[in-house]
Amino acid sequence: MSKFIPEALYFQVLENLPIACVDIAIVAQGAVLLVKRQDAPAKGQWWVPGGRVLKGEMMRDAAARKAREEVGLECHVGPIIHTAETIFPDGPNNIPVHSINSCFFLYPVNPNFSLNLDEHHSDYQWVDHIPTGLHPYVERCLMGAGLNY
Repeated sequence: MSKFIPEALYFQVLENLPIACVDIAIVAQGAVLLVKRQDAPAKGQWWVPGGRVLKGEMMRDAAARKAREEVGLECHVGPIIHTAETIFPDGPNNIPVHSINSCFFLYPVNPNFSLNLDEHHSDYQWVDHIPTGLHPYVERCLMGAGLNY
């Protein structure tokens, strides 16, 4: 069973290693879900849901877990549509974050779904094109999900 490590140890890891993360482009009715982040890094920015992969957890399973935890959706997990690295100077506890990210294409199991955002996100929007002002990584995830400018 995968679990989170203690916070002090996690901060040591952040200071010394890149973090393996999955992001998820949830697609429904031709649009992709974006969430507004409440935590560093990228606080206040529109982003695709996602987060770290836990020890012993397969990436596809992490993608399904992030959909359940962050937006309350059971989803089918499709292919990886974008992979890249991100480096942020503004991580938790003022520690710069270096992550290796793979973005998966997901779609809801139930077509009549409702979202339930977790405490790490303040808002959401469905986009059918790539809005201006997004982080380049998010733009590329949306491109991989089939959206254009």
